[in-house]
This record gives sequence, C-alpha cells and structure tokens, in this order.
Amino acid sequence: MRKIHEDGAAHNLMQRTQFVFRLGNRSTQNKSKFSIAVALFYLPALFLVRFGCLHAGPQTTPSPNVDQISAIINELCTQMQMSQDVHVTVAPNDRMVSVERVSDVGMFIMCFDERFLADLDSDELRAAIAHELGHVWIFSHHPYLQTEALANEVAMRAVTRESLEKVYKKLWTHLGTSGNLDELLGPDVVQARR
Repeated sequence: MRKIHEDGAAHNLMQRTQFVFRLGNRSTQNKSKFSIAVALFYLPALFLVRFGCLHAGPQTTPSPNVDQISAIINELCTQMQMSQDVHVTVAPNDRMVSVERVSDVGMFIMCFDERFLADLDSDELRAAIAHELGHVWIFSHHPYLQTEALANEVAMRAVTRESLEKVYKKLWTHLGTSGNLDELLGPDVVQARR
C-alpha cells in the first residue's frame, strides 16, 4: 500500500509540477503577448507625439533670459523707487512684450515673446522693461490713465529716449506696423534744438 501511495504521491507531485510549469508558460506567453500589445499600441502613439513635437518647432523651456530679465526688473524697480512684485515669463506673445496684474494677488507678470526678446540688445531690453514698469507704476498710482506716452514718460526716468525709439522700431518691424514716435515719446528735444 505504501508503494502505491508513494507512486501516487510521486505521480501527483509530477502532475502538479507539470501543471505549474504549464501555467508558468501560459503566464509567460500572456505576459509577452501583453507586452507586445502594449508596445504595438503605445509605440505609434509615442511616435506621433514625438513627430508632432518635431513639427511644432522648439518647445518652450525655461529661458536663461528669465534670470537676466528679473535682475534688470529688480534694478529698475529700485532705481524708479517701485516696490511692486513683478515676475517674468518668456512665451508666445502677440504684443511682443506686455505686463498684466494678477488680480487679488497684487503682483504683475511681464511676458516677453521669445523671438522679440532674441532681437533686443541689452539697452533695448532695459528700455522695454522700463516701459512695462511704467505701466505697473501707472496702475499703482491712481487716478492716472494708462497710456503709452505716460508709460514712456515714467520709463525715461531710468532709460534714454533713444533706447525706447530703437525698441519701438523693432516692435513695429515684428508687428508689421508703424507709429509716431513723437506721440509716444514726446518731442525729441535734442533734435528740436538742431
């Protein structure tokens, strides 16, 4: 009896081992089928995303210019005796450069268009920032009316008229428009003296 039991037990153990081995093979086959299915599903999706990114052009990444612009903002705020909290971002901007107040937070966001920013030299960058800070100053000093001329008047406390002229010329080139510098900056006193 013992022998039959042992054979039976051995036979039973063998069956269990074969069953587990078969399950293991099925599990491995299922895992590999699953892996293939996932790869076949996601690879085209990843390809499309990557392909789309390549055609979309360069992706917006934090610009090293942001630190430089922030330093200039802080310097000009000190020079213009302004205490407003102004942050900067570089992103597509139809206006090329603008500043907006973040409601209920009391801070301002200055946004530069990357292409326009790349076209500015250091004097023009300071002038563009000073002009936008002029808008911040106007907003903070009621009842002044927001105008380009007044923003430029405030800006000229820290930058020259000539640097603002260069910014406007580049701005108009980027926008495909033109304007009157005397209306925006006031009469050129140096040119009037000649």
